[in-house]
Amino acid sequence: MQVWIRQSMPYHCQDDGPMPFPVPGWMWDRSLGEKLYSDRMRFIRRVDETGIDGLIFTEHHYGPNGGLTPSPTVMIAAASQVTEQIKLITMGISLALYPHPVRVAEELSMLDNLSRGRLIVGFMSSGAQNLYSYSVAAQEERGRKEEAYDLIVKAWTEENPFEWHGEYFDYECVSILPRPLQVPHPEIWSPVSAVESFEWCARNHIGAITSGGTTSAAEGLRFFQDYAQRECGWTTTSDDLGIAREFYLAPNKKKFNEMAEGLFSRDAEDAYPHMRENPNLQALDKERYAVRSYTYRSQPGGGRAPGGRTLNAIERGTFIAGDPDAVTQQIIDQQKATGAGVLVIRPEMGVLSLDEVADELDLFAREVLPVVRKL
Repeated sequence: MQVWIRQSMPYHCQDDGPMPFPVPGWMWDRSLGEKLYSDRMRFIRRVDETGIDGLIFTEHHYGPNGGLTPSPTVMIAAASQVTEQIKLITMGISLALYPHPVRVAEELSMLDNLSRGRLIVGFMSSGAQNLYSYSVAAQEERGRKEEAYDLIVKAWTEENPFEWHGEYFDYECVSILPRPLQVPHPEIWSPVSAVESFEWCARNHIGAITSGGTTSAAEGLRFFQDYAQRECGWTTTSDDLGIAREFYLAPNKKKFNEMAEGLFSRDAEDAYPHMRENPNLQALDKERYAVRSYTYRSQPGGGRAPGGRTLNAIERGTFIAGDPDAVTQQIIDQQKATGAGVLVIRPEMGVLSLDEVADELDLFAREVLPVVRKL
């Protein structure tokens, strides 16, 4: 089993209460911003030294969540020059936001060369926050994403210049340089939860990463595998399946008990309630979920799967947390239940500093990763 680290990269400049959305320009502290990026690059170097498989860079706009990373490609370009072995992953690029997918194809090809073939590309559907930030209609999101994906893959693989005349994009000539270092192109994944997204991944042989409780995640990945085999003639393996989890590792049970409630409560406080309180985002979410279905789930409901940042979430499986023995057993149980070959964890909890998170990952690499590698 591979382990990929999902970075949060938040921007939080006040001591009390959640940050607003959108974050106004006057709240940007230039000295703090410079320090946050400098600290992040030190963190990236340390994670590379742990031997963990992959490091994820996300895409967020205007909000405090992921506020330091509106462009995963820029961050990966920087990371490629201070790392040697770890895979560098976009998870994901919000494809519907880009007016020129050809530019995305070119930049990702550059990254694959700069990283010496360590790039993994994750493309994702656009959430309400990103759609609102770039004024993209929810009704166009899926079509834009899927056409952009087709165009990017052809730009990577077609040996001769070609024309492209689609519904959303129109080019008289496409012939990109550089070409990807990996042949035919970097590995591609997508974070998904809706039926329509699982089916799109299956049709295009794209690895699927899902979240939600253990039962829901297992049902989604099982649906994905069955659809891929039945409708697409693709026999998936564990290497094509991933689960995403919140994460906290303490050196022992006593330390975990001392830290857990405080970390979880602060993390919940900083979870940016604008996503459920902003009327514009609420309206966009309603439009998005109107064209998404979750019929594979044994429990009714759709949209964001329940999870939360609480101790109860450990039982549901959305959180992996505890001392090394507890965390190891939770991962074993989840891998057995879901069949996943990739585990995505987000270890940046609450008020933990990046140095503390890096210490946590060092401990994970020593005490837990050797067992996980064998799953």
